[in-house]
Amino acid sequence: MIPRPLLHLLIAALASVSPFPAIAHDLPYAVDSRPPAPPTIDPGPDAAVLRVRIVDAVTKKPASATVAVNGGNQEPDNDPYREFSLRRSANRHKGAIRSRSIPYYFYTDGRFEVRVPPGPASIEVRKGYEYRPVELTLTARPKTTTDVEIVLERAIDMAALGWYSGDTHIHMDRTGVNDDTLLTVTSAKDIRYAYLLSYNTLGYDPSGAGYESFRQQRGLGDGSLARQGIYHITSGQEYRPTRLGHVTIVLPDRYVPANGRTDNVNRGPSLAVIADQTHALHGFIGLAHGGYFNQEADRLLLERKMDFLELLQFGEYRSLGLEGWYDFLNIGYRLPIVGASDFPPTRELASEMTYAWSDTAPTPRSFAEALAAGRSFATSGPMLFLTVDGQKPGAILRYPEKTDARLTVDIRVQSPQYATRYVELIANGTVVERRFDPAGRSEWSLRHVLPVRASTWIAARTYSDAGTDAHTNPVYVYVGDALPFNATSARQIIARLDGSAAAIPLPEIVARIEALKNELQNLIRDRRSALPLPEIAR
Repeated sequence: MIPRPLLHLLIAALASVSPFPAIAHDLPYAVDSRPPAPPTIDPGPDAAVLRVRIVDAVTKKPASATVAVNGGNQEPDNDPYREFSLRRSANRHKGAIRSRSIPYYFYTDGRFEVRVPPGPASIEVRKGYEYRPVELTLTARPKTTTDVEIVLERAIDMAALGWYSGDTHIHMDRTGVNDDTLLTVTSAKDIRYAYLLSYNTLGYDPSGAGYESFRQQRGLGDGSLARQGIYHITSGQEYRPTRLGHVTIVLPDRYVPANGRTDNVNRGPSLAVIADQTHALHGFIGLAHGGYFNQEADRLLLERKMDFLELLQFGEYRSLGLEGWYDFLNIGYRLPIVGASDFPPTRELASEMTYAWSDTAPTPRSFAEALAAGRSFATSGPMLFLTVDGQKPGAILRYPEKTDARLTVDIRVQSPQYATRYVELIANGTVVERRFDPAGRSEWSLRHVLPVRASTWIAARTYSDAGTDAHTNPVYVYVGDALPFNATSARQIIARLDGSAAAIPLPEIVARIEALKNELQNLIRDRRSALPLPEIAR
């Protein structure tokens, strides 16, 4: 038997030459398969019927949700959302999120009937991360029907505080007639802004007709919007060349043209070209799965081709990881991250989400604009609030040279479902203050007065076990006309570029990588380079 670490290396090597991009899509978990789901248990000839109605405590209207009956042993006989249930979709054995204890649940629009064995019957209802889970046990009598009403309450109303939930990486077939079903499923996870993506397999066709899985047959972009009340879905694409990486494309007017129809996307073009095409089509583009090592990730980030970096996924910080993200922040880039579930390859829909701040309810486009501006935090459960002198993530504070500023940093955590054990204040990649509670807490607050004499980025993180994590985007503090700079971070990016240059077979991309390495060396030597670093001036 091949040891697991060597097997991962073998799969990575195969992915660099394989015509099957699905392998790269799932790295580093390609050897981990979906756990077998146990069958439901027949309730028997004396089965009782539970007729359940779930309502929102505020609106008093039926509320979509996920439900586990008797620990997942029974599901409705007539379930219009069966294909999305945890038994049949996702639930893969990947990443830290796989360690969460989750019963097999089904989706409901707020009304369902289910047969159960006579005797004690349990019902567990959940709806996203803001609502309090409801668990109840009742007695089911043989061959009788029992009416049950369950009221769902928000433990925290994030929208009332100006924070709105979204998942920028969801794969679901959109047939043109199933929007109501898709909105029921995404709203059951309390995803206010759900971005549905097709993705290309084996080759690429800019018409969207060939090679595409999870077809989006309502078109792409702003015109694809459908909604139910506060919940929205729109359509986009994930563009996937195995050797260069994957990108998520949100709200493009149509499919990117790339180089036209091809049966081999590894021949190019560069993902930098795809980014330019995306922006020309009024879309937003994110580097998926944290960017893969030895692909085009660092080049794209250095050239500021990406609107955001999809980092928190599978309950962990993938590929480049926190250290790789911090490297870019530490040499002066403003690089927003997002949390996104990549459903269904992940454990469950909306296992990771991003909350964006807006002073009014966003549209799908203004939500994406908030993500690109970094006015957000990524989470797999906790709600994480950061202010620096009253300013939220994405804000820029400027001070003159030789300042001796003392900034008041406030961090607050509310995590109704999953307690966290750590809270951290991070400045320029260093943990300035850490709080720890071995038992975990659902609520935290931390205030820290931070002296600042040089340009600094400031962020917050909270986390625990089983993939529970949240990280804010930074507040950027500029002193004088200097960006933050850490030579070690620049050298780490150069080392990753060396790996990419050795692995990528396209000469024009390798040439660009070599030029970027030279610019990083210039930055290390005298802090001057032609890199497209952000401007500090007002």
